[in-house]
Amino acid sequence: MRLVVLERIYGPYRPEDFTPAFLSLCQGLEVDVKVIGTTGRGWLVVELRGEDEEVARRLLEGEMGLAPVRPEEVGKGSVIRGRIISVKEDGLLVDIGVFEPYNLDALVPLDALRCQLANGLDLDMEVLSSLFCLVENLPLEVKLLEEPLSVEGEPVRTELSEGQVREIEEWVRLGLDRLIITGVSYHAVKKAVGGSGLFRHVVRMERLGILENCLVLKLGTSIGQFLRVLGRRLKNAEICVFRPRKILKAVPGRYTRLAF
Repeated sequence: MRLVVLERIYGPYRPEDFTPAFLSLCQGLEVDVKVIGTTGRGWLVVELRGEDEEVARRLLEGEMGLAPVRPEEVGKGSVIRGRIISVKEDGLLVDIGVFEPYNLDALVPLDALRCQLANGLDLDMEVLSSLFCLVENLPLEVKLLEEPLSVEGEPVRTELSEGQVREIEEWVRLGLDRLIITGVSYHAVKKAVGGSGLFRHVVRMERLGILENCLVLKLGTSIGQFLRVLGRRLKNAEICVFRPRKILKAVPGRYTRLAF
């Protein structure tokens, strides 16, 4: 059985580098798991063999999601965990794993982002991207607002899913700064932070995706020190800072009741 999972690789990584991660996830099952390549814009193709392959398929679908692949597999109301591929003046362009017979992208328009994240304030895309770390390659769950075209054409219009909005609200509510690190593995981030002695300033590490991670920092931590150290140790990484206090100031009234 072959599956296309909603995990993308990019940069210097090879597909086979991630076979151990899938083997670990399926530990205890009677199944052989192997990453055999990529398709579309870097989506991982996984091969399952064994008596528990259907169980493993459901596990991967629940943990990572499976790519729809074809446009007829999605429709109005579908919720998909894609990846931001471009930050444009008029919104976010998201790869939702539809690539046969053509790439079908999703657009989260600027007006939808303003409504869902910024109380309708007239903030431009550059400001919203900076505030909420809406950067290239970030995993983002979107909900389709219309049926996709049956032929190649304009991106399908979407908005952030309810679950995605709730997650962002929770990040603000906790009041802790975060570093969103894309382009490197969880292991590489853990090694870089541990080797620098900065782990004492970290509340926890969170996996956002195969190559996307989040460091939740303790109150009062020096962001600058982290950026200097990680910038030296993680050469291929892109790092974005999520600051709840900055969001509360920029969007008065939207998140105040969620903050400490």
